[in-house]
Amino acid sequence: MFQFNQYSSLLLVGAVPALLHAVLLLVRARREERWSDLLAGSILVVGVLYVAQWMLGFGGWYDERDWRTTVMFYVLWDNLIVLGPLCWLYFRAVTNTDFRWQRRYWLHFLPWLVYLLLFIGVGVYDWVGVRLLGGEAFTFFSGSRGPGMDWVHINGGYPGDIAFALIRLVLIAYLLFTVRDYRRYRRYLREEFSNADQLSLRGHGYLLGLLLVGICLMVVIEAVNLFSSTAGYTDAWFSFMTMAVLLLFAGVEFYAVDTRLTRSLRFGGAAAGAGEALEEQRPEPSTTNEPTTKPLRPTPSTEDAAWAEKLDRYLAEHPAHLNPELKLGDLAKALGTNSSVLSRVINTTHQLNFNDFINARRCADFLDKVRAGAHHQHTLLSLALDSGFNSKSTFNRAFRKQYGKSPKDAIEEVRAK
Repeated sequence: MFQFNQYSSLLLVGAVPALLHAVLLLVRARREERWSDLLAGSILVVGVLYVAQWMLGFGGWYDERDWRTTVMFYVLWDNLIVLGPLCWLYFRAVTNTDFRWQRRYWLHFLPWLVYLLLFIGVGVYDWVGVRLLGGEAFTFFSGSRGPGMDWVHINGGYPGDIAFALIRLVLIAYLLFTVRDYRRYRRYLREEFSNADQLSLRGHGYLLGLLLVGICLMVVIEAVNLFSSTAGYTDAWFSFMTMAVLLLFAGVEFYAVDTRLTRSLRFGGAAAGAGEALEEQRPEPSTTNEPTTKPLRPTPSTEDAAWAEKLDRYLAEHPAHLNPELKLGDLAKALGTNSSVLSRVINTTHQLNFNDFINARRCADFLDKVRAGAHHQHTLLSLALDSGFNSKSTFNRAFRKQYGKSPKDAIEEVRAK
């Protein structure tokens, strides 16, 4: 039924876990009504179909010349034309809890629908026109395929070399667009959340990089095999093995997303401009224990200066920065304004984004506790958590970014005074 060998077995190792994760994601999508899980499960199904063609082929299905060989011919295994739009939309869905399907999204799947209809047309011609209405048995490839599918394979396969190449290039383009959105998403986190690390989806960033490199590697392997006169079907195995490895990582990463955390995300995919400008004019880390929140040029307007004074007064009376879950919108609402105004005020008066501004307050609060001797009764992690940080790694990263030194070095300097 299935021959286990070095080729089929290795592909099986990647395909089976990915298929299991796809089922789990689709079940969770139905239970929690989450578009991100539905799209993630679809991505894995597309990848598993792509790998399964070669996995079953190396497992002997092509050689049997029976119903299994017929299945191999009349199933559309290569759906990579739809993988790019699925990845792009998945990232939008996982970073925006308000994501809803829109009619215009179907335009991204139009080439696949045409591709699918053409493939179905060949199958209908063979099974309905030739076999059912014509009463003829399949005689091609030892009776395992009809004349339509035989013509397709004799003439270079489906859908042809040019379309085959375009599908791969479009897939790479969609992945590049998704990488661009991921970079914008990281800037959105710094602008909107005071503790952005737990929502960074850093694993997704690594996965996007692996997908981009892996798909490019697959394209290179396919191109070499296409133009090589000596390449055999075993040479193409490396392309499918690459996809199998990607699926293994993707399944784990997709299912590991904590949907309880991502419910607060409202990323629209275009939050970039202010964050990019801010990165360019950020001051160098201070070598003292004073937060680097001194205003730089351009000089803030009178209105922004008034809001900045109100913000400082509010944080002095109501230390909202001690709340690890503090968001820009929450603080803006408490001040009686909106997120856009407050973000502009922080950017122009402190030359920092919201995340760094709040973390500067937290770091200063931590040092105040150290100066008061609290580190003799409590651990540094305990003091960091009491100052509003949600993890040791976030605290260490923020402190070093703020002061250019580790918390332990800062404590030694306090002791030396």
